[in-house]
Amino acid sequence: MSAVAAEKPKLFPLRRRTGTAAFHLSKEAVDFGSEDLERLTDLGAVRFVANLLWGSYKEMPCPHCGTIDEHYWRRKELRWKCRGCGKTFSVTSGTVFADRKLPLKKILKIAYGWANGASGKPALQLRRDWNVAYTTVFALVHKLREGLVRGFNTGVLCGVQEMDGMDINGRRYREKRNKPQGGKRTDKPKIPEHLLKPKEEAAPFIGPPDPPKHGKTARQPADRRILLVMRQRGVVPRLGAMATRIGVALNESTATVTAMATRFASAESRFNTDEDPAYAAFGKLFAGHKAVCHSETYSLPDGTNNNQAESFNFRMRRSAEGIYLSASNKYLADYAAENAWREDTRRLSTGKKLQYLLRVAMWVGLSRWWRGYRQGKHRAFEMLVSGEQPAKGRGRTKGAKPKVPC
Repeated sequence: MSAVAAEKPKLFPLRRRTGTAAFHLSKEAVDFGSEDLERLTDLGAVRFVANLLWGSYKEMPCPHCGTIDEHYWRRKELRWKCRGCGKTFSVTSGTVFADRKLPLKKILKIAYGWANGASGKPALQLRRDWNVAYTTVFALVHKLREGLVRGFNTGVLCGVQEMDGMDINGRRYREKRNKPQGGKRTDKPKIPEHLLKPKEEAAPFIGPPDPPKHGKTARQPADRRILLVMRQRGVVPRLGAMATRIGVALNESTATVTAMATRFASAESRFNTDEDPAYAAFGKLFAGHKAVCHSETYSLPDGTNNNQAESFNFRMRRSAEGIYLSASNKYLADYAAENAWREDTRRLSTGKKLQYLLRVAMWVGLSRWWRGYRQGKHRAFEMLVSGEQPAKGRGRTKGAKPKVPC
């Protein structure tokens, strides 16, 4: 073999195709599209949602008194009148979409477009697609996220769990934002202060210098948050995780990870984590615990790893930095619940994904946080593993006028 052939550069290795990629290219992945929504009449939209919620558009429970019967149907109003209490109700009464102003068909179209985004779809894009006010579509998609927080990110898991934490806000964001990254370094590398020889006029040296990470917690930005994720391994090989739970914490400490694990995992579960000492207590709390030292290897010789949790971290990072760009800490748990739902429904078809989303979101009852959003009724706290914490909004202050561009 000649020297020229030996020095020929190799091609960059492509990522191996997974089973999920094969599913997305199959016929089973798409069984419902925008054209199907366009063909729905107003009555058809009501029947579509009624079948999702109640399994029938003729017999359903009254949201006011709970009477299950074939209630009186009012065709012109697209509403029912209860045979028990006599009150009228629609298909969205008592749900997160109660007191809606948008037509039901448009809500379905917006929900369909939002649900089928690979890593999410920003409200600004949905506003341009459907010609609605930004606050309207912003509140609408957050009602869907509220349904996922209250109806999806719940329940106890049992099996092999993978758990990990990631920095999601605060750390290095402030100094990197709006500045070009990378490139050649032109200045001379700075020698750390603790490695320099003490100056003669300085005070006499007493004891060893502080290590570089000394006082690291005190130097962290106040808006730094840790996103904790717990994923249950599936029982079918090569199909990945089957259930995901999320939580937001101020730090990755023993108290926060333990609170997260005991909330969502049974005592019979076995955990795979990294080498962080915060997870050391899991061996006594659960049926088993294995740790992988990531500074040495990605997995142990017996195959132990927490790659499913790391996979979610990658999806969340792409969503936070490439789609939504500037998610506030107040709604960080909502965005994380959205990505957990996207992970767990990655093998559902388009139609089943929409049905699943509407069923979960509309079964939690009236919206607690987004009713009256346009009238100034905003959530005043962020949801953490350790409990609710007051949070300020990032919008204009009351009475402030928008700036008019020159």
